[in-house]
Formats: sequence, structure tokens, C-alpha cells
Amino acid sequence: MKLTDCHGDFTQLRSEMTKKLAAICKTLEHDILTIEQYNIQILNDIEDILKDLSELKSTTSTYFITGLLTEYTENTAEISRAILTLSLKRYGALIVIEKQEPVSPLIRAGTPVQAQISSHLLESIFHPESPLHDGAVLIREDMVLSAANQLPTTNQIFWGRAFDPREMSAVGLSERCDALILIISDSGSTSFCIDGSLYPFSAK
Repeated sequence: MKLTDCHGDFTQLRSEMTKKLAAICKTLEHDILTIEQYNIQILNDIEDILKDLSELKSTTSTYFITGLLTEYTENTAEISRAILTLSLKRYGALIVIEKQEPVSPLIRAGTPVQAQISSHLLESIFHPESPLHDGAVLIREDMVLSAANQLPTTNQIFWGRAFDPREMSAVGLSERCDALILIISDSGSTSFCIDGSLYPFSAK
């Protein structure tokens, strides 16, 4: 299921997650019981489980990011469509959605926009040739307040992989307030940041 297919109704997502987990558990239980019988089918089962886990990861990430979005804005559909399009086109983007704590005092203000959220607007802002694409969009409720905002970076040291500037900025801001920050990399990968931690999710 894609992020654009669900806007606050989590019943189907929960059902998919439950079914996949139950199927994986059933297969594992059977393999445990038959492993001493030199059951070569286990090799195929492992391949199927890995595929199911990959699909489950996508479904689970969609479940959590959709739930979070509904806590920050009622206009989840437009944001979801924008994330999907930006990811498919591999347009890098940084979207900050304010909650209760004001974000403005923590950032270097960019260009005022003051417009209703729309996927077309967000796609236009983050088009590589747009003068506003470098920096973050700030959203409050259903309004895009500004674009090309500069966020504070984190002082954390991360081990295991290199973080790009968007991710470092997202972590830096989320350490200082309760905003939800969405990141689309130039490679099309998507993640969100909250409370100083990054979480990958699938928009496709």
C-alpha cells in the first residue's frame, strides 16, 4: 500500500501487518518443527520470508508516518502526494510541519509563501530550478508559511553511515522542538525525523 492510499483510516494497514506477521510466524513454526528432517524447503521459505519482511517494512513505515501526519495537519493527502512525486522524480526536499512549539525562533527565515498546502505547490518549490528549492519549507496546520528556510544542524555524531546535510538539519531542528520533519533525498529515499531520531519510510 502506498502512502497516498491511506489518509487516517488505519484499519486496512493494521490488517495487512497482522496477516503478514501471522503468516511469517506460521512458516517459521513449521520450519522449526521440521528442521531435523532435513527439510530442504526451508531454503525457499527463507527467501519468501525475506520478501514478506521487505513488504512488511514498507507497510509498517506507511502506517506510522500516516499516523504521525494526522497529528500535525488535516491535509495529509496533499502532503502524501507531494512526497510520492518528489521521491519518484528524485527531487531533494525538506518539509517541516510545526506542532505546538514555534519553529520560527529556531531557524533562519527564508521567503514568505503564505499559501494553502497543495502537492503542486510543494513540487514547484522543490523543483531543482526553483530559487526556493534550497532549504526547508515550513508548514503550520494547512498553510505553507515559508520556503528556503535554513535549519540548525545537530552536534550528534552518527556511526555506521554518512548523513547528508538535509538529515543533519532535520535532526538538529527536531532536537529543539516537537516538529515533524520529512526528508526526501536526491536519490529518492524518504525518511522522517522526530525527537532527534531519523526513521526511513516508503512513499512508493
